[in-house]
Amino acid sequence: MTAPHQGKTSAQHAIQQIPIALQRDFITVVGASHMALMEKLRGQKGNKMRFINQGIRQIRMYPPASANDATQRIFLIFTEDYERPLLDAVKGVVETRYGAKYRELDSIAQLLDFINLRISKKREIKQLDLFAHGLVGTIEFGYELDKADSYRMRDAQAQMLKPEAFDLSAKIHSYACRTGLGIHADVHVSEDEDPLYEKSLAQLIANTAQTPVWAFPRRSNYDQTYGNSTDRAGLEGAQERSNADAQAMKAYRRRLSDYQKRLTAYRQTSKDATAQLPNETLPQPPSKTASEEDKTLVRHAHSRDSYQQSIGYPLDAEGALRPVRAGDSPTGVPAILREYKPL
Repeated sequence: MTAPHQGKTSAQHAIQQIPIALQRDFITVVGASHMALMEKLRGQKGNKMRFINQGIRQIRMYPPASANDATQRIFLIFTEDYERPLLDAVKGVVETRYGAKYRELDSIAQLLDFINLRISKKREIKQLDLFAHGLVGTIEFGYELDKADSYRMRDAQAQMLKPEAFDLSAKIHSYACRTGLGIHADVHVSEDEDPLYEKSLAQLIANTAQTPVWAFPRRSNYDQTYGNSTDRAGLEGAQERSNADAQAMKAYRRRLSDYQKRLTAYRQTSKDATAQLPNETLPQPPSKTASEEDKTLVRHAHSRDSYQQSIGYPLDAEGALRPVRAGDSPTGVPAILREYKPL
């Protein structure tokens, strides 16, 4: 709830009351994702899952949800072209594993309503993260899908955001392509060309929400959602080491069980509760060969493989292995998440 913060200055000055919202929301928004024709023909579903898996990673990184909902993790997803078994599986992951609230969206208006409704609920957004396609001037939550127009955020929709919905120290991240670019540059921005950052959608959102926005002036790249080249090359070895450790531990437990049974029988026979087996020592657990990094790679791969078999999509309950990064184009602008401060 919201409580007034009262402060007295002097007898001739009025008491100032500043509302302080005690309830904070950390919100991830995941866009719908189309599959290219060749991806459909080849059954390649990894790209379709990139927004979802990145969104789960982000949910995992938020502060834990509190039992009294003072802090909430919230996962919002645009549903077009996502099959119901997949959506149900995502719901189960974010709710059960991460204690997040799960909501489905079917228009950009529903997203805006959800954000602005924080005000009447006396809650404030502490962090908002957007995973979707993007073009200069738009965040495409339904790119190339039938509902693309009704899923799109552009200047008109951004101007509907209400600053009162955001905490004074809130931050917004857009991981859509070129949210931070104000000109329609496709390949390169020359030295004598102004990127017009101040006219970008990122700057407009920052101005309207009165909240800093971090966004890419370049295209965004989701290619490391399932790991970088080193991760992918090392997965087979990581699985081999993890399997070897598992087999060694299994053998150790068998030896330990056999030892304990014989020790118990020996003590009963000798009628000595402290007796030890002659010429034998307690089996020692094996040394592990798999590193923590190996274990991480294997957990992610196991989750994707398991869901691939059960629902037909490589859903990663661990979330994306690595974050979204800046793409290669357009050159001439920085390959970073750039900050856009409200004016």
